[in-house]
This record gives sequence, structure tokens and C-alpha cells, in this order.
Amino acid sequence: MAILFLVESKVLEQIATTSPQDKLNTTSDKTRTWRSQCSEAQIQVSQGLESSIGIPRYTVMITNMCNNNCWVAKVHLHCGWFASANVVNPSLFKRVTYDDCLVNGGKPIPNGHVIEFEYSNTYNYSLSVASYVCWP
Repeated sequence: MAILFLVESKVLEQIATTSPQDKLNTTSDKTRTWRSQCSEAQIQVSQGLESSIGIPRYTVMITNMCNNNCWVAKVHLHCGWFASANVVNPSLFKRVTYDDCLVNGGKPIPNGHVIEFEYSNTYNYSLSVASYVCWP
């Protein structure tokens, strides 16, 4: 399932060029200030066994659970040596280095939206949120 978002290119450029550790990331849109301290933002990572025939296949859902109009971006997960027998779309989920996987290519995920992908391996990986930035 592919999820497409229309976001100003300047916002995406700013997000792509700053690190998750930045305290403030101000975009060209003066109403958006990306922060690393996010009291209302919640990201839920869940996964389940899709099929156990052959190499087990798991479905992963990463959801922005914020109740207000808050977006998250530059979402990184702890993921160990994540690998899959089937190709995972790298724009949805990509291992950058050991224990660091990037979600949605770092692009914003609006509240209520889900990033979903499947992977195949003999066991499931423990996936948890490592870092992200948020707005507002």
C-alpha cells in the first residue's frame, strides 16, 4: 500500500537536510516549527505475522497517533540488523546503519496516517521508536 502526501517542497527540503537531534527546524512556512521535544506526539509501531508458509512474512504498521493536528517527520526506529527476503520499498522503510531505520524517507506523516510494509525473515525484528521531529 503506497501512501502519498502533498507537502510544500521547501518543507521537505528543510526536513531532509537537518538532523533529528536539531532542537528547532524552522521551515520557510513561518507557521511550522519542527521540534524534537514533542509532548503530544505519539508514534505506534505494531507488527504481526501475515503468513508462516515458507519464510514467515510480517506486516508492520507505523502510525502517527496524535489526537491534534500534529505531524511527525524524520522518524527513525531501532531495528537491529534489519533484513528481508522480499524487497521492502526503501521510501517506506530503510535500514541506514545498524539499529537505525528511516521511516517514509524522513518525510512528514500527518496525524492519523499509517505507514505500512511487509518483510520476510525467519524471525521478526524488535522495532521501536528511536527519534523523530514534530509539528506543532
